[in-house]
Amino acid sequence: MITWNLHAHTTTSDGDLSAEELVQRAVDEGLSGIAITDHFPFPYKPDQPVDWATSRRVFERHLRVVEALQHKVDGLEILKGAEVEYVPSLDTLAHWLRGLDLDFVMGGVHILDGWLVDWSEEIFCQGRKRFGGWRTAIECYYDAVGELAESGLVDSIAHLDVVKKYNPQSRHFSEDAPWYRRAVEHCLERIARTGVAIEVNTAGLRRPAADLYPSDWILRRARELEIPVTVGTDFHRTHDRVSDGLSVAEAALRAAGYESFLIFRARQAETLSFSVPSQDKAWA
Repeated sequence: MITWNLHAHTTTSDGDLSAEELVQRAVDEGLSGIAITDHFPFPYKPDQPVDWATSRRVFERHLRVVEALQHKVDGLEILKGAEVEYVPSLDTLAHWLRGLDLDFVMGGVHILDGWLVDWSEEIFCQGRKRFGGWRTAIECYYDAVGELAESGLVDSIAHLDVVKKYNPQSRHFSEDAPWYRRAVEHCLERIARTGVAIEVNTAGLRRPAADLYPSDWILRRARELEIPVTVGTDFHRTHDRVSDGLSVAEAALRAAGYESFLIFRARQAETLSFSVPSQDKAWA
């Protein structure tokens, strides 16, 4: 049984709960461990009033709060994490991360050439015009994901196929289209060569897609390529549970052939079995 959540946000970025409130909620729900992964930071300021990231100074203060909670709270392991954003100049991202004492860094692509991939359906649809068609837009997205994995800056790729968030019932494009399958396959092959994990993210179950990120067929292919996984609920809102969807994630992982998932301590991967609370070993 999965009782870890490696993707949760607080009021430091775009979450509803403080770090203290989040940790208490995780304890109340019986989790074994949680990574607090606030967005840090975004260099891009869109026209929309998006306030979902934080400055280096605020983030460092936030880490001190998390460190205090690590020493204060019993029965829950708390990891210092971050969800960092793809930027075309990845040496800038490296500069942001330098000197931060983190356990876990996940990377996501939310913004691409000014296109906000998952902010709203209206803004998502602007990608078609901006890139001259859905195929080009989505191929560019998966290319950016592959580049982020190859950078060596992140431990896991967040919500790999978040481009399907506003695409229920293939409203805008088909996941069965040969070009889409090729884009995903090429991205997965790039990730597999790096050793970086991908996240099984349950937030899609609460979004228009009504599905895990990634889709089952992507998860099966990732297992064939021996890509390890992390698991997170992408918690933001007070009305959600910190543990929402973890049982669904485990069922999908088992169906895809996985028997374990990764957690990270001091940026080092450790493998946890679904059936054994803790076992320290390298991914195999």
